Amino acid sequence: MTKKILAIIVAVILLQNGIFHSLVYAESINTEPHREAVKTARTELKPGSLIMHRGNCLSVRIYTRSAYTHVAIVMPVQKGEGWVVYDSARKHGVRKSNLSDYLEESSPDKITFLHPCQNLNKRQCEQLRENLEKELGRPYAVKHHLTGKKSKGVHCSEYVTEALIAIDLLRARQPSRVSPASLLEGILQYNVYKAGTILKVATPDVASSENTGWCSRLWSDTKTCTNNCYRKVGRLVFSEE
Repeated sequence: MTKKILAIIVAVILLQNGIFHSLVYAESINTEPHREAVKTARTELKPGSLIMHRGNCLSVRIYTRSAYTHVAIVMPVQKGEGWVVYDSARKHGVRKSNLSDYLEESSPDKITFLHPCQNLNKRQCEQLRENLEKELGRPYAVKHHLTGKKSKGVHCSEYVTEALIAIDLLRARQPSRVSPASLLEGILQYNVYKAGTILKVATPDVASSENTGWCSRLWSDTKTCTNNCYRKVGRLVFSEE
């Protein structure tokens, strides 16, 4: 038992230092406030771009031997300006979020934007959107990742992989067994996607005024610290997908 615990501790240390997987994170990481992160994303996103997370979920990191824990796919708003993000997340299932909300929720993960090496044509965009939309509301599930069988639920990398298979951008025998790490490795190795900006969205601080008294500032700082700790522990213990 002691050896097993020691092995887990060593694995966690290796993962925290990025030794298991360094395909992308050898590059510099920018820390940006939420508003600036949204601007950065909007300047480089393309239809079909991916958002790959380097999160704190130990269960995913140890099982996949990688720091990558979640993936989402981005499409332009169908009518109007802006971007929407599709993903399959624990507690939510398959959902659609606007870019600003998604990036705010992503804090304090380190995220990488990945973009198709060749721009998707009109047919591919329409088909990709259709496949993403038809899965909205499908429950989240990850247990079938072990068996490779189809399930009523779907996990994040399975959802994205199946959508990209539908437009002939990827091939996979068992999409349910694709992890965020293996998806990343495949799309980079075969030049399907290329890495863009890597950033960390800064956790927003509770607004305070210079004229606020020390008691109010202490209470504000305590709430911010407690909230950050709660989020980090939750992501550490439970899957963040």
